[in-house]
Amino acid sequence: MVKNTVSSKRPKIVAYLRISMLAIVTLSLIAVNPIQPNQTAKAYPANCVSQACREAADAADAASAKAAEASANADTLEGEVKRLEAEISSLEAEITANQATAADLGSKITENEQKLNLQQAALAKLLVNIHFETEPDTIILLASSNSLGDFAEKQSRQDTAKTQIAASAEAIRVLKADLEQQKLTVEALIENAEFNRNEITNKRNQQKDLISKYRDNAAAFTRDAEAARETMQKEVAAEIARYNSGGTRGNGNNTYPWAANCPADNIKYIVVGGYVCQCTSYAGWKVKERWGITISSWGDARNWGRSALARGYTVNSTPEPHTVGYSTSGAYGHVVWVESVNSNGTINLTEYNNPSSSASRQWGDFGARNNVNASSYHYIHFN
Repeated sequence: MVKNTVSSKRPKIVAYLRISMLAIVTLSLIAVNPIQPNQTAKAYPANCVSQACREAADAADAASAKAAEASANADTLEGEVKRLEAEISSLEAEITANQATAADLGSKITENEQKLNLQQAALAKLLVNIHFETEPDTIILLASSNSLGDFAEKQSRQDTAKTQIAASAEAIRVLKADLEQQKLTVEALIENAEFNRNEITNKRNQQKDLISKYRDNAAAFTRDAEAARETMQKEVAAEIARYNSGGTRGNGNNTYPWAANCPADNIKYIVVGGYVCQCTSYAGWKVKERWGITISSWGDARNWGRSALARGYTVNSTPEPHTVGYSTSGAYGHVVWVESVNSNGTINLTEYNNPSSSASRQWGDFGARNNVNASSYHYIHFN
């Protein structure tokens, strides 16, 4: 198989000067922008090479990070709110139980007040009865008694009755005082629990407000990220159009076996030539379909010319039907399948992953262009 390259026919002095100039430019760039230790270059999307595109990509990443941070903060606060609400529920249950206890103590206090009133009334009645039904004068009481023993018995009964009533009343008073103290203690517990509940409720409400703000911020940052991505995609599309446009959109014959998977499965897995729904995979399939040659490990589209030369295929600037056209422009380059060559020297081609030519205007989809300027590409010949 014959190798043929344009560069092989150029004078060596030109190549030497080009290498020298490249070395000078490279050294200048290193002097201006020295590479820091452990510094890695940020990876940008394919064909995102303009300053505007990369600024948009950086803005999208930053906004996405802020949106994720705001969402994470909101999620954390929601967990805190749930904990506070559980604490509020516990305090409310405690308040309800203590209120029931206080109500029960109040009932017992009322009951004992009634008992105390009854005891006091009984004591008063006894004293009245003693006064009117017996002789208050001890000499008269003694005179009316049959004996000293009878007198002592009467006196003892009166004293015992008074003592019992007084003791009963005192016990009721002590119990009532104890109940009142218990009630005061329970009421203090209720007051403290209500205070804590109100404080926690206020904190819970503040957390809810913060959650709302974080959610709003996350939504706003997400919108900013989407807007930045739209700008980035426009710049990428402009880059694609700058290097891979030309001619008029057509309706080529799509024989790609994975066509039904595109553009949804874009770069999800590797098939012949490269990732599914990509330009390299489609071109690789067309080569296999037409020439029975399986392309693998040729790298990005911009490397296909060098890979073809290394394998002995002819690479030049002359288009022929059923050749692969490749461009080194853009981040990864681009490859197309030449369907035919027109009499005026333009070409008709089919391709994948070029929104400028696909009917859907989506990445990872089939497209066709007619009357394309042939000088846009170099061509790999497989015959």
